[in-house]
Amino acid sequence: MIFFLHISQSGHKAAKCILCLLTLFISSYTISVVAQNKQHVKTTKPAKPYEPVIPQANRYQANKVFLERADSMLSAPVENPANSYILLMGNIEFSRGDMHLFCDSAHYYDQINSIDAFGNVRMERGDGLSGRADQLHYNGSTEVMNLVGNVSITKDNRTLSSQAIDYYVPTNVGKYESNGRLEDPKNVLTSIVGEYNFNTDNAVFSNNVDLVNSKDNYNMHTNKLLYNTRTNIATLVEATDIISDENKIVTSSGNYNTDSEVANLYVKNGVQPILYAKDDRTLEGDTIHYERVSGEGTARGNVRVVDPKHQAILTGGFGYHNEKTNVSYATDRALARIYNKEDAKQGERSDTLFFHGDTITTIQEADKKRVLTATGGVKFYRKDVQGICGNLSFAQRDSILYLYNHPVVWSGERQISSDNEISVHMRDSSSVDWALIPNKGLIVEHLGEIYYNQISGRYMKAFFEKSTQYFDDGTQSTKNELRHADVEGNVKTLFYPMENDSTYNKCVRTESGFLSIDLKPGQEVDKVKMWPEVSGTVIPLYIAKKAQLRLDEYQWFDDLRPKQPYEVLNISEEMRHMISLPYEKSSPKEEEKPLDDDRYIDPDEQSL
Repeated sequence: MIFFLHISQSGHKAAKCILCLLTLFISSYTISVVAQNKQHVKTTKPAKPYEPVIPQANRYQANKVFLERADSMLSAPVENPANSYILLMGNIEFSRGDMHLFCDSAHYYDQINSIDAFGNVRMERGDGLSGRADQLHYNGSTEVMNLVGNVSITKDNRTLSSQAIDYYVPTNVGKYESNGRLEDPKNVLTSIVGEYNFNTDNAVFSNNVDLVNSKDNYNMHTNKLLYNTRTNIATLVEATDIISDENKIVTSSGNYNTDSEVANLYVKNGVQPILYAKDDRTLEGDTIHYERVSGEGTARGNVRVVDPKHQAILTGGFGYHNEKTNVSYATDRALARIYNKEDAKQGERSDTLFFHGDTITTIQEADKKRVLTATGGVKFYRKDVQGICGNLSFAQRDSILYLYNHPVVWSGERQISSDNEISVHMRDSSSVDWALIPNKGLIVEHLGEIYYNQISGRYMKAFFEKSTQYFDDGTQSTKNELRHADVEGNVKTLFYPMENDSTYNKCVRTESGFLSIDLKPGQEVDKVKMWPEVSGTVIPLYIAKKAQLRLDEYQWFDDLRPKQPYEVLNISEEMRHMISLPYEKSSPKEEEKPLDDDRYIDPDEQSL
């Protein structure tokens, strides 16, 4: 160092004296330091690298954290001795029972049995559990590890991850409260809040929960979910959507085995689980058992199957649906309702067809058309037509309703019955085109009091037309009325011609091989023709015996007729007995059928 001084003439002597004193002092100090250094070099050994001393302690103290190693450590005293800690650096290892903790740096609070760990934090337990994080704080009093930053805890191929996880050491439970993820070999679950027990493999997730199975291609969404990674069973406790390629399940209670893909779903607070099929059909009930692999689903209690494409609703105490075979059926007071799609928004529709059977089945064929069957005692009701039979089937392909085993059909005051079969062709869901009785048919029309028009024959076919009646108030009524009927083979008739004063005073009985009848709107008889040989009798009513007012084939089953929609559910013992009776399976002889128009005679010659 160089000093630049400006000294006045008068102070020159004084300055000179000061410089001399400084020179003398510096020289004396230098000699002393050199001498001391020479003496030190001769007496001191070479320095060794610093090695921290790990405190010796009983490693078997319960819940105690011990420092096992560190590259360096420095005591960091504070005002409160209870808060003092040791600053550790490099290759740090702690132990607590069978758990070991590793990190790059740490604050070790030995007095309160706590740790702050930083950088490449890693923990390992003797049971195979391991964890990683950027930072960790362990509270020895609560025995909770707060892991922060890129946290993951893994055991047996099950990983819990989040940006922050609280790990409870005694219970082996990890919790997060700000978005987390649990992944196992089957599924990936995410939520805002969650916890996982590594001992029991039970998980509880809440707030925007998603379970995704990429392998089997389905996912689950809810607001709360219980899940076990050992059994792969998800327990559903709140409104849950389960979506796959095949269907969608909506439920608030139940469980879903993500391994076997079997669901057991239950009603909760009056809300039923619902299975939405790919073809828009829905299955709901108080309980639903569904197996995704086989495509089978069963429902019990207040079962409801809705088919909007085919305007059908099926209900009962038990229901079944197979996604693979497209077969559905219902039992236990099974009820089917078929309605007109055009009036679908009118609520309880006047044109709805209600029918009941011990078992009602729907089958989708290869052409996507459906076949509906009802067995074991069938009743049906629609405002304009009602009926009973032993068994029923409806083929959507040809729009024909088949009634078997002593069928009876009513429309207004008319009854059509057969021992064997009646086939009805539907023009649409609300009207009949034609009806066929291939064996032993009977048509009865109630005129009033004890008077009934009657036609019987071996083969019958009736044709219907729609007619509309208009009223003064602007409203209208459309009816499906009988217009024409053909009867072949052993034809018998009994008619009550109406007199000009709208009364009946005679009945006309005839027998022939064939009959054709035309009716006007309002069901008034227009023309009747019979051939080839006709015999008849006119009987005045005032001398007629009761037996003469009935054909031998006459039967009137009005007591069995359903008068209201839900009366179809009541099957009487009388009806059970009737449909159990045997019947003759035969058809008209070919020679009895007309071959061409030459068989018909002039209607004017044989009209009644």
